[in-house]
Amino acid sequence: ADPDRLVPERPNANQHLGMGTGVHYCLGARLARLEARIAITALRQRLPGLALAEVPRWRDTMNLRALESLRVRW
Repeated sequence: ADPDRLVPERPNANQHLGMGTGVHYCLGARLARLEARIAITALRQRLPGLALAEVPRWRDTMNLRALESLRVRW
C-alpha cells in the first residue's frame, strides 16, 4: 500500500525490486544499502528536526524512477 511514500519501518520494506532480482541482481546492492543506512543515520543524528518541506516531485520517465525535487526543512 502507498508505494510512493518512503516508510522505512513498514513491515515489507525489504521486499522490492529496487536492486533487481535473480540473474539481474545488482552486484553493488549490499554496498548501496550500507551507504544509505550510514548516510540516513548521520543525517538524522545531525539534523533531528529534518522534515519534508513539500511533497517530493518525481521525474516523469518510464525507464528510471528518480526524484526531481526533494525539499526539506530543519
